[in-house]
Amino acid sequence: MEKKASIRNIQVQYPLGTRQISGFLLLFLLSLGNVIHGAEHFVLYAQAGVMTLSGGCLVYLLVRRKALKAELTLAGNRLTVNGLTITGDSLLELRINRGLIGLLPRGKRIVPVRLCLDLKDRSAGLLLLRWAEKQGVPVRQGSFMRWL
Repeated sequence: MEKKASIRNIQVQYPLGTRQISGFLLLFLLSLGNVIHGAEHFVLYAQAGVMTLSGGCLVYLLVRRKALKAELTLAGNRLTVNGLTITGDSLLELRINRGLIGLLPRGKRIVPVRLCLDLKDRSAGLLLLRWAEKQGVPVRQGSFMRWL
């Protein structure tokens, strides 16, 4: 008789990213100040573009945290993150920084934002560590960079 793999749903949410939000807010405010005080036409258009881009990123980060639901499911040798199924072989590294986890796929140098999650229950990190150990995925603890 074949043994069924247990499916475990882990409570996660998207990270707030206060440093990213602070950076985009600073860019937005600096650009807004330049637009308000006026500048040459080319500089004005460039500043308006930077303001629009940084404002859009701010809105994206805030809406993503509050409105979108993040999902993480462990099922045997598979890990499903927001509908994307990942096996241990496709991961280069599992990165953990306090309650923040990042899944670094092979061929990438920086953790993609869609694979960066905040654990609601810190004890769930032990489940991920056990899964990574079974799959042979190296675990690195400490801060890590993620790409928007």
